[in-house]
Amino acid sequence: MDIRHRLYPYPVLSDSTDDYINSSYSMELEVTKGIRELCFKISLKLENKQIQQMIYEGLAEYVIHIECSYTAYRTVIKSDETIIEKKIPEHKLNGTVSVCAFIVAKTSLPAYYNSCFNDDYDGMSFHLHRGNIIAIGGQANIKVTKEVEELSKIPSIFTICRNAEDIDDSMKIDITGEKIVIVLCAKSFGNYKMLTGMPQMLPVLHSMLIIPTLIYTFEKLKSEGTSDFEDLRWYKSIERTLKKHNLTLNAELLESMPSFELAQKSLDLPVDRALEALATQDTADEEE
Repeated sequence: MDIRHRLYPYPVLSDSTDDYINSSYSMELEVTKGIRELCFKISLKLENKQIQQMIYEGLAEYVIHIECSYTAYRTVIKSDETIIEKKIPEHKLNGTVSVCAFIVAKTSLPAYYNSCFNDDYDGMSFHLHRGNIIAIGGQANIKVTKEVEELSKIPSIFTICRNAEDIDDSMKIDITGEKIVIVLCAKSFGNYKMLTGMPQMLPVLHSMLIIPTLIYTFEKLKSEGTSDFEDLRWYKSIERTLKKHNLTLNAELLESMPSFELAQKSLDLPVDRALEALATQDTADEEE
């Protein structure tokens, strides 16, 4: 989400308003990279004794909202601590990730008053409902950039296209070019194009299209050998990906490890992510 300046029917502590005097609320964000996750550390600084007391008494709470619009990932973290840490699997984030800090009412406050209200509100009190925003601590945006050759990005080594002949036929695969070509019938290609506009469904598409394609590819390599394919872009990309798992793409590996396992390792366990995407479709990943 993006914090948008808006008018509230009651005073809100924010650096974009003068509703409070001698008060402030801000956050500092530190992001570090783990093995397969990003680690968010949010440090909150509140200068207003009455709001601090409300948090201590359980009448209000700190709320951190983290959202990635590209992957449709969203999480809400609620806490009474000023240091908040959150680990998020890297595959759930891509592009711009926004982190917003708030303080919200944890319960109904029928007569909210703060001694640091601006003089314009002198002697006034306000009825706040549970969930109403009391303070806004700002927004920080970070960029998450995946490796260009990451297999989970279909355009890197796969081309998915429509069959030139307008027939209802099964999926076809061609591995003789620089990219692996997946050919779909007109109806299936139309459904594929529709689903590519839903980033949260990409793991499902990978499991349905890319996994069978990679199984076919590894079986081909096993039966025909690797020499005719080693200079192709898709082969080098798969080879680099498997090296991250300490696996060397050669005849010995193709014979010793089932093609289905090799396909999963190449895409970083896409079946698990596909099931997770289906299980969480149309719901927010919220934490109490």
